[in-house]
Amino acid sequence: MKVQAPQSAINVLKEILANNQDKPQNVRVYFAGFACSGAVFSLALDVEYPDEDTSYDLDGVHFIMNDNEYLTYGNVTISEIPPKGFVVSVERPPEKGDYSECGGNCCDGCSGC
Repeated sequence: MKVQAPQSAINVLKEILANNQDKPQNVRVYFAGFACSGAVFSLALDVEYPDEDTSYDLDGVHFIMNDNEYLTYGNVTISEIPPKGFVVSVERPPEKGDYSECGGNCCDGCSGC
């Protein structure tokens, strides 16, 4: 697994970790579902499961991702968009049709959109 992120994003993540010492100190990358603009990946503080996760250290931040998700989606790029937060993208994003009965149009009235 490889994670790319600008130093500004790494600094923000380090600050989040420092302010949450009572929480796990691993940054999990995960597939969070679909929005109208496509696949959404997100970040969360989480426990590492060595038998199920792959990891990558970047400037003191320990990133983890489920092995199956990593094999499916590939390496990760994190961009910072102040003040909104982060955009997480992957090498091989899923297509909506692969995971949703809604089809290709998010606003077609399906309850899953």
